[in-house]
Amino acid sequence: MPPINRDLRAGAALLALGALLLSGCASNPGTPDADAVTSPSADGALVKRVASPNPYLSAASGVPSGAQQALANARGYFEQQQFTAAETELQQVVSQWPELSGAWLNLAKVQLKLEQPEQAEQSLQQAVTANARNVFAWNSLGVLLRDQGRFDEAREAYQSALSQWPDFAMGHRNLGILFDLYLHKPEQALHHYREAQALETEEDRMLKGWIMDLERRL
Repeated sequence: MPPINRDLRAGAALLALGALLLSGCASNPGTPDADAVTSPSADGALVKRVASPNPYLSAASGVPSGAQQALANARGYFEQQQFTAAETELQQVVSQWPELSGAWLNLAKVQLKLEQPEQAEQSLQQAVTANARNVFAWNSLGVLLRDQGRFDEAREAYQSALSQWPDFAMGHRNLGILFDLYLHKPEQALHHYREAQALETEEDRMLKGWIMDLERRL
């Protein structure tokens, strides 16, 4: 197998920034059922285990009715690529309901579309201040810091996400990418790639390739 393309691997970390949560920034969509996933046993075989629920989604409270319409408007603007209008709606939400961690996260995503990384970072910091269990905000903050070359801070953000939810597959994946491509610590990268693989309900061929690539190098 040829070496895995580094740009493709780095770009995979941006998947966490791709989809907005505008349909329910802080509402609880129902505690998700724990998913049965595979995990390496002591002899290397894969065995089934149960992933813990996402603590952010499990403990989320309802979105105030007054915020729901503004969030719906913001979602519509975002889908139409009217990012300035989406930002205006979300700014109104967070000014009135600063405790809505998901609204801050969505504001950051819009600000990134508007090429406002400093404002996006501030919004992500507000998101995790409002709710430290928001693993999606920690993950997005890690990606943003990584892209700015602030690798140690990015590592801390990913690790903060994993401290809240050790079964966060995307957190393991992105921390593995950071260790692999930017911090040049292949052993740590391999550990987190394997953790991410164990938490995937379906085989991820790209992730499998990264693991094989690292195993050969080590």
